[in-house]
Amino acid sequence: MIIEIAAQGGFGGITAASLRKTIDVSDQPERMRQDLCDAFEPDQLARLASRPCTNCADRMTYRITVTEDRGTHSFTLREAQIPPEMLDLIDQM
Repeated sequence: MIIEIAAQGGFGGITAASLRKTIDVSDQPERMRQDLCDAFEPDQLARLASRPCTNCADRMTYRITVTEDRGTHSFTLREAQIPPEMLDLIDQM
């Protein structure tokens, strides 16, 4: 599984931050590999993306693309839609 994350965000329409990360899950230690596979499983990301996003103004927006044997899946999530433990994983990547 390859995970690509592009994020950007701002305040009042002014870009305050952006990032781009790519990680090959198979190159990670077993524990990290399992955590990443669980958190970034396409069905899980689809569930998160379908949740309504209240209070999403002026927050980060994440474009997450997961490539695996079943194909490539892309999702756009706002920061408020992402659980804290997933945000921690993104920081660790």
